[in-house]
Amino acid sequence: MWSSREPLRAEGEWLHRLASLELPPQAISPTADEALRYSAVELFYERAVGAVGGFVFDDADIQPVLEICRRLDGVPLALELAAARVDAFGVKGLAARLDDRFAMLTKGRRTALPRHQTLRAAIDWSYDLLPKTEQLVFRRLAVFRGSFTLEDAAAVAADERSRAPNVIEAVANLAGKSLVPTDNSGNTTYHRLLDTTRFYALEKLAESGELEEAARRHAEYHRDLFFRARREWESQTTAAWLAAYGHRLDDLRAALDWAFSPSGDRELGVALAVDAVPLWLQFSLMNECRRRVELALAHVGAETDQNDRIRMRLSTALSLSRMYSRDPLDEIRRAWSRSLALAERVGDADYQLGVVR
Repeated sequence: MWSSREPLRAEGEWLHRLASLELPPQAISPTADEALRYSAVELFYERAVGAVGGFVFDDADIQPVLEICRRLDGVPLALELAAARVDAFGVKGLAARLDDRFAMLTKGRRTALPRHQTLRAAIDWSYDLLPKTEQLVFRRLAVFRGSFTLEDAAAVAADERSRAPNVIEAVANLAGKSLVPTDNSGNTTYHRLLDTTRFYALEKLAESGELEEAARRHAEYHRDLFFRARREWESQTTAAWLAAYGHRLDDLRAALDWAFSPSGDRELGVALAVDAVPLWLQFSLMNECRRRVELALAHVGAETDQNDRIRMRLSTALSLSRMYSRDPLDEIRRAWSRSLALAERVGDADYQLGVVR
């Protein structure tokens, strides 16, 4: 048996992709003994014991250890490098510093190959072997926070340097080289970047000077996508609608974060917030809905018919979210009164009836 970063495409070759190590499901809160039944936690524990004499894994350590294992995607080399730093930072300190993982995870075994001695060196080795087109697409994919289709990738990563067919081919090649995991379990094939490779690709994207341009294309794409989602909200079943748009939540957040950043586009952010309301409500994310809507309302432009309609939609969403935030009853009533006044001003009978009901 031979291992390789990509298929050799030799006659008689059988391909078996090695998955990341097992992690407890997000929905459960295991004890220390239960967590050690999962291979990712077991490996981290064994390597931490080897690095720190007397290391004990008890129930107080469960959450930071699980955070480390999950954020490192259960990748064995990353877990080994992380465990080697427990002596310096402890598990809580290590979990808190994973945003700077490439500076942290640098204590590989002296006997290991050079590319296995630091986390950055391991990914550098794979990245440097990529053709230029695949390097370009790989870094641009970093703007996706969640899963994406080939069509999503082409819409966001393509430009005059790499046309849509080239992007699709590059994503397929990156998947073959295990840099872009693929999920074929449903009716639609989805791709994603592991957390660590996305951090790396973001660094490369920033170094290339393309980060803002890629972030804008990503935000514009999701603005258009959620405009379509809002129009389909009334005509599709909840299950079908969530199947199409439910997995977009992390990318929605990323697009809004960019839009309302100092270098972003406030008008784009307002439009995206208006159309994203059904997703927050469907997931019962009332606090997030309220926070995002309040920010969008603060950036709506001058009083025009179009802007008043935007205020009406946002104010109604704010009123709904405040109902579930246990605000004082008088404040909730005032919020609904503002929504009704805006609906009357623009002459929107449907919103007026909705507020009255």
